[in-house]
This record gives sequence, C-alpha cells and structure tokens, in this order.
Amino acid sequence: MKPIFFNNIEFKEIVTKVKELVKEADNLPDQGVRDYTADVLKYYDLLHREPLARILEIIERGYPDLADRLKQDYTIHTLLELYDFHKNEADQ
Repeated sequence: MKPIFFNNIEFKEIVTKVKELVKEADNLPDQGVRDYTADVLKYYDLLHREPLARILEIIERGYPDLADRLKQDYTIHTLLELYDFHKNEADQ
C-alpha cells in the first residue's frame, strides 16, 4: 500500500474536519448513538495512545535528538498534542 502524504495545510484541514465531526456527534439527537460514538472515539484513542506512548518512550530514551526533531514536524507535533505528549519533561 502506497503511503499518503499531506502537506501541512491539507493536514490542518483534516484536523479541522475531525473536530467538526466530533462536535456534530456530540449533538446527535439519539442518546444511544451519541454514547456509541463516544465509546468508539474513546477506544480509538486508547488503541493509539498506548503504542504511541511506548514508541515515544523508546525514542526519548535511545534517541533524544530524534525526539526533538520529530516534535518539530507540524503533523507529528499535532498528533502529540492530540494525545497530550507534546510537553517536555520540564513542563510536567
């Protein structure tokens, strides 16, 4: 499968659209559908958060310069913000 690469503007549009969809999901008329959607998003978050945390831990322990370089990329920085991994240890 060929990877897809978006430029920063396209990626920002994707983030904006996801935020809009989540907001719309919060306002769905059916409580059951809202609850189901919230559960899907919650478990999708957990599915990605744990391995991302482990990847970052390995990188920060073994390749601290790489961790800093990765955080300078807009899309990676945005992902780290979404999962609350954007803070430096000094910030925590």
